[in-house]
Amino acid sequence: MSASSGLSKGLAINVNQWLNGSKLNSFHFLVFVLSLGIISFDGYDLFIYAGAIPLVMKEFHMNPAQAGAIASYMLMGAAIGALVLGSLADKVGRKNALMFYIALFSVSMFLTALTNNSTTFAICRFLTGLGVGGSLPNVTALATEYMPGKKRALMISMVYAGISIGGMAAALFGIWLFPHYGWRSVLYLGGLPVLALPIYLKWLPESPVRLVRRSRFAELKSYLLRARPGDTVPDNAVFEIDKAASKAPIAAIFQEKRAFSTILFWIIWFMNVYVIFGFTIWLPKLIMGHGFSLATGLTFLFVMSVAGIIGSFVVGTLADWIGTRAALAIFYLLSLCSVALVGYTGDYVYLMILVSLAGAGFNGAQNCMNGYMPPYYPPSMRSTAAGVCYGLSRLGAILGPVLIGVLITMNFSYRTTLFALAFPSLISTAGILLIQEKYGFDRQLAAQEAEQRARAAAQNA
Repeated sequence: MSASSGLSKGLAINVNQWLNGSKLNSFHFLVFVLSLGIISFDGYDLFIYAGAIPLVMKEFHMNPAQAGAIASYMLMGAAIGALVLGSLADKVGRKNALMFYIALFSVSMFLTALTNNSTTFAICRFLTGLGVGGSLPNVTALATEYMPGKKRALMISMVYAGISIGGMAAALFGIWLFPHYGWRSVLYLGGLPVLALPIYLKWLPESPVRLVRRSRFAELKSYLLRARPGDTVPDNAVFEIDKAASKAPIAAIFQEKRAFSTILFWIIWFMNVYVIFGFTIWLPKLIMGHGFSLATGLTFLFVMSVAGIIGSFVVGTLADWIGTRAALAIFYLLSLCSVALVGYTGDYVYLMILVSLAGAGFNGAQNCMNGYMPPYYPPSMRSTAAGVCYGLSRLGAILGPVLIGVLITMNFSYRTTLFALAFPSLISTAGILLIQEKYGFDRQLAAQEAEQRARAAAQNA
């Protein structure tokens, strides 16, 4: 039975299937822009330290190992924020939780600029990480719920291009402000997102699953109609969500034969964020090690961020064409080769090409994974699944900057350092090819919809 014929009889509406079958329109674009904004704020907060490292090290008299450790404090906060605050949003609502996260990382960034020693600097970076860690998985879950199924991979990949947009902003502001106003100026700018709270409060939609559970049907109906303006929702419609919504989220991510793939998701995310943060945090400093200036190092960071955006678009498009697993495997291999080869040249042009390919590879792959993993789980547990995965993977993000800082302090060769960054991409490649897609909720939902259409066709025959 078609959606339109079902609605004319006032039958129950499966909210998840309704949204999954929508087509891109202005409502989806609004959700996209708002989600992109949050992720861009997060990207700025995450990577502004990469450009500031040489200046902060000088002012606070730190060696590379100490600077790498401070980089890890924010990522520790992000891990805790994802594990604790991420699942909390399933109870209090994603919209309200996101308001809190934006306020937390904005105020913490502003306070970081006021610090005058490495200890308080590290504490403020940790608090910033809490906000960033809580926001990322919830933005993923919320955008995933509202985006059309056929364009989800591309749209979520582009949402997470915000990380690269934030990195671009960090690099540009660094190039502009560092010489005249010092490193504190760019951190003050990190407090500005708090001014956007009224916009998000008014326009950001709440999770449809929460709206059903709270019987906020009028609000839900308005979002459903905006997602599919060509359809109608009768007054006597009954709204439903998938039956898995009643299960305990943390336990359920291992049930229904999802345990093996869940572990693989953790490993893949761990390895890739190890590469991302180890390479990105130290990129300007590594470039300076070749005799280039800090401004040149920041230019490399900017170009890598631009390449990350392009890579996100390419991998999202490729995923819709050849399948997400195959696209991800290609981009993890691109990351492996380009990062490793950076250690074999000091030529400006070759370095720029390789750094660009590296940014497209690991950033594009991560952004695509952010859209690929959540639909593997039922909507009710996506925030928790993403939060746990994101939180545990932060251990890789913590390890990357710390290990590279230690290797630099111990005077390991440039090639050895870059190889230590590149190798985990090979593990990510193997892991993604082993994911058992047939047990994913999105596959099961598609099978159910196909079965319903077949029954409807048989009844109408």
